Amino acid sequence: MKPDYFFFYTVASIVCIAIFVILLLNDRRYGTKQEKQIWFNRTGITHICYFVSDLGWAALIGGQLPRTRFLVILFNFSNYVLLSLLAYGWFMYMASTEDLPFRKERKKRILLLLPIFLSAAAIVIAYLIAPEFWVSRENELSTLYYPLFILAPVIYIFSAFIISMRNARKARSRETRRLYRLIGIYPLSVVFFGLLQTFLLDAPLFCFGCTVMMLYFYIQNMQTLVSIDALTRLNNRGQIDRFMDQARYRENTRFYAAMIDLNRFKAINDTYGHGEGDRALILAAEALKETAEQMQESVFIGRYGGDEFALFVQTEGGAEVMDRMAEEIDRRMDVKEQENHLPYDLKISIGYDFLQDEKDTMEACLARADEKLYRNKQAAGIQRV
Repeated sequence: MKPDYFFFYTVASIVCIAIFVILLLNDRRYGTKQEKQIWFNRTGITHICYFVSDLGWAALIGGQLPRTRFLVILFNFSNYVLLSLLAYGWFMYMASTEDLPFRKERKKRILLLLPIFLSAAAIVIAYLIAPEFWVSRENELSTLYYPLFILAPVIYIFSAFIISMRNARKARSRETRRLYRLIGIYPLSVVFFGLLQTFLLDAPLFCFGCTVMMLYFYIQNMQTLVSIDALTRLNNRGQIDRFMDQARYRENTRFYAAMIDLNRFKAINDTYGHGEGDRALILAAEALKETAEQMQESVFIGRYGGDEFALFVQTEGGAEVMDRMAEEIDRRMDVKEQENHLPYDLKISIGYDFLQDEKDTMEACLARADEKLYRNKQAAGIQRV
């Protein structure tokens, strides 16, 4: 490694460290104290520590530091520990995001650290018994060192991948499936960059790869936070407004807008408390998402506000499509009510209309749907609050 290349390696590492610092500071300012966010931040800090340690190893290779036995062992063992903790941190982030129960048990969390402790102990014991087994007299690392170096990280990485892909298949919502797949694929992409750096290119690709992938993941996560309703996990009001701005009348297709709300929602809150009211909203959102996922038409759903939901359907069919959808929502609401043994009726009212011509707007269409919703509730003797 030439001095000018080491300078490039240093600049690259500093840039990557700076990006992680910005992400952590921004999250500290706008983030939350949620368990998954804590693990995400810990993983970011471990990335920074690893880049610093790896820069020390690059300085040894480039001749900027004396290649002594002590420094060779120090930087490589440091890299091993930090890389293992990085993979472990991401595994725990996956577990907290996907709500895996084992993460809450202290004994199981300790057991999950065993791959790190055992492989680290193997490296230390082997060095104490036969110092030249891992590091030769010329201070070169043995080829046997590298499989043990990546053993613990690989266990965590592939475990996270397998669990995330399995949970993605089980997830009901498209958003959740996408998140789980992204969590599972991220560490594999980092491994790819690491292998590419090791065997093909003499460049800091691992540093760049980690930073680019983490930045992409952070951006996706922030987009979710600003576009998804925290309680129901549906699109929020801002996303609904953006969707309506882009919606246009099209010939040979019908664009429906529907306004939906829960019946007697205020009575649920007043009688059973706001926690039960939140539960009712979550169950209603699940029924809407499940209905949309089994429909062949293009469907967009969002929480409009309070107990109101907005739903948009683009179809080549007519009003019978919306009637079938309303019936399916009712059926799924009944199932939710029975499965959860609710002490109240979980029912909805719905009103819908469609874009009539090119001069019509989705805002006007949704307003007409809202008016029909009001009339439907009046006809059923249900007060809208």
